[in-house]
Amino acid sequence: MSDSLKFDICCAARILYRAGLSVANAGHLSVAIGNDRMLVNRFGPSFATLVPADILTVSFDGKILEGEGWVNDTIALHGVIHRENPNITAVAHTHPPASVTWSAFRKVPEIFDQESCITAGDIGVVDEDYEGLATGDRNLPLAHKLGEKPIAILPNHGVVTTGPNIQLATVRMMLVEGTCARNISVAAAARATGLTPQPIKPEHALTAKKEIAKIPLLQPLWTDLLTRLRQSDPDLFAASSQVIRS
Repeated sequence: MSDSLKFDICCAARILYRAGLSVANAGHLSVAIGNDRMLVNRFGPSFATLVPADILTVSFDGKILEGEGWVNDTIALHGVIHRENPNITAVAHTHPPASVTWSAFRKVPEIFDQESCITAGDIGVVDEDYEGLATGDRNLPLAHKLGEKPIAILPNHGVVTTGPNIQLATVRMMLVEGTCARNISVAAAARATGLTPQPIKPEHALTAKKEIAKIPLLQPLWTDLLTRLRQSDPDLFAASSQVIRS
């Protein structure tokens, strides 16, 4: 099971990289595997190059329990989230470009399209001043916000998404980036044309969300993402086969 979860984390990281949602070697993905234990990517490799050997077992306070490597202090962000919200299994944190731009406004993005309806009611904003890296008590407002919403936008920073598995946390990251990108493009179009954009009414967005939820989207989407990844990142699948055989 641990090897499978490590592979899933690597797939999630590379999918986010391929979608243009990661920056350099910033960001972490985590999966809680018990009381005070989580799998996380070590500091160093970017999301573009993660392999199972780069996934460590770490305590919620950042102590490495299994594996070789190092984690920086910002891993405490994940530890606090898991500790404060035992119901959250998977956490994704990265710096998607449109979401980071939108985070400067410190407001929940509006819903302008059908895909964004999937995020309706799920996005929260941590309305705190950016004061430096996400360490120590700075993480508590975020952890509490994620107790209310599965997606949180950090001011002038990035996004954290959660889920019962890393697959859903990853898809939510892709969705919130699309929602923020749509808000930015609609605002630009409004300025260029002088027209007034009309967002989808909240109650209608929630109706669409419920209707879309009846479609079993996640597994087919994840299978398709893995098919694309197998073509673009064959080294990951080769590395994972070696881990399984050993």
